[in-house]
Amino acid sequence: MRAFWILPNRDQGDDVLASDGSRVLPLRDVLEPARRPAGFSHGVPTELLERCPPGQRRELLFAQRFPRWDGAGDLVSVCTTAGVDASGRAVHIGLLLLLGPTEIPIFALTPAGLPEADRPHAAALLRRLTTRDNGDPWVRSLREMLAEPPDRGPVTNVELERSPTPFAARYALGPRGLERKRERATWLRSLGALCLLANVVPFLCVRAQSPGAFIWHFN
Repeated sequence: MRAFWILPNRDQGDDVLASDGSRVLPLRDVLEPARRPAGFSHGVPTELLERCPPGQRRELLFAQRFPRWDGAGDLVSVCTTAGVDASGRAVHIGLLLLLGPTEIPIFALTPAGLPEADRPHAAALLRRLTTRDNGDPWVRSLREMLAEPPDRGPVTNVELERSPTPFAARYALGPRGLERKRERATWLRSLGALCLLANVVPFLCVRAQSPGAFIWHFN
């Protein structure tokens, strides 16, 4: 496994930077643009920032998983907000994991070699990802995403509504925060049951007005 930090672009420069914990280099040297899977994001998408309830932006986690992205192992990224730049724009910090065919994600990259301004955000992200049963719904959504079978295709931990690239997701961000989506099959079964009732109840009411009809029915 190769693991890298994706550093906040606090100067809004042309290059997004990455670090392996000891050296800083352009993200394009780690993951060339031509090799990036469709829909890859190195930060929290704008639509999630816009939909996030007030006061919860710091809790946002956006994770992606691209199974067998290079024909072998998975690509996994996890991003969160890391404050704002001088102009007030949100900046992001993340972890990028490039996995071998049989490897699983391990969040153990040290923040010690990062720029001083980024270390607290990196350490906080690591704590969230490595703490067991902390009741964090965003971390729960990430863990469920990582447990998805590879044949489900590219997945995110939270639904994207404006992405041109289709992703599967089990959670959605609404006015009250992150919530688990209802399974489509369950929703369809419920709708089918309601449609059946809508047709059967009037029929029974008509039959109830004609006793002979019930005699014919039971005989």
